[in-house]
Amino acid sequence: MKEMPSRDRRAARARHIRIALVAAGVALAALLVWRTGWASVQANLALIGWRFFGLTALYLLAEIAFVLGWRAVMEPRPPLSSVPELLRIYLVGNSLNYLSPGSVAGEPVRASMLRSRLETSRAIASVTIFKHAHLLSQALFVATGLSVALVDFDLPAAARWAAIVSLVILFGLLVLMTWALQKGSFGPIVAGLSRFRPLRARLERYRESAHALDGVIRRFYAHHHRDFLAAAAWTFAGWCGGLLETYLILRMLAPGRGWTTAFAVESLAMLLNNMFLFVPGRAGTAEGVRTAVFVLLGMPVSAGVAYGLVRRTRELLWVLPGLVLGGRRGATTPEVDEGQGSDTEPRRERGMAR
Repeated sequence: MKEMPSRDRRAARARHIRIALVAAGVALAALLVWRTGWASVQANLALIGWRFFGLTALYLLAEIAFVLGWRAVMEPRPPLSSVPELLRIYLVGNSLNYLSPGSVAGEPVRASMLRSRLETSRAIASVTIFKHAHLLSQALFVATGLSVALVDFDLPAAARWAAIVSLVILFGLLVLMTWALQKGSFGPIVAGLSRFRPLRARLERYRESAHALDGVIRRFYAHHHRDFLAAAAWTFAGWCGGLLETYLILRMLAPGRGWTTAFAVESLAMLLNNMFLFVPGRAGTAEGVRTAVFVLLGMPVSAGVAYGLVRRTRELLWVLPGLVLGGRRGATTPEVDEGQGSDTEPRRERGMAR
């Protein structure tokens, strides 16, 4: 029998690990519901009822805010009439990010699908700069929410320090990304990888394009810092969409709770969930974290489980359109064109990614 190549073995091992993590997460969620008692969970879900579909539809506003943030860093900036198309591309990338560990698999696909409007280097630059603005707004959002949680709630020391450490790591990543983008990251990465003989022949021809891409990004930060701040503001509004959703759910499950509790729930859950990015879709772990946050803030376990299930279902309903649209378009990973500079006009004849 022919031995499987080492690269195939590693890919198969990674696939098996992902499947095992998802299975363990689903088992954890099922155990959580079983230990809580389905009757109690169902009673809380009944308080939401058909209004769940209104919550799901309302989240469209948050998705549009994220898209407008992405549009703010595109050069040249597409007209407002392009928002439906950009929303479609954004949802495809979102679905891939949601299902992959690390939440980055969708970024190359977004850049690829955007090449009908922008040249490749500018498409990749817009995705990269948007990710930076996205991270900045998330860090500010959770820092504000954590401050509210620490001041207004008596959290156990373990939960308090876990959230603080997660926030420090998030800000550390933000500082690192800011430094890398200002210094130039794509050129050094390609140059470093080219030192490995198996990759040298393939990557050597991309060196010039990678350095040109770094130049596009640096020029954006030098001349369009207001656009970057606008993108961060739009994405902050997008995070507030999740806050609004949590507030409305709390009004149904725990009528005595208000915006303070909603902000604490949203920020603590986001921070603690960041520790499980290695789990695809944070299967099971997200439900466990959200339930734990409810309990920490003095609310019933059954309400926390119901909240976790509602959020998970809404997330999955928004993942499905991206998967359908991505499958229909057959999005592919983009490659940086050889010798492509920063001043090339957008290539509209390419069409969407094939």
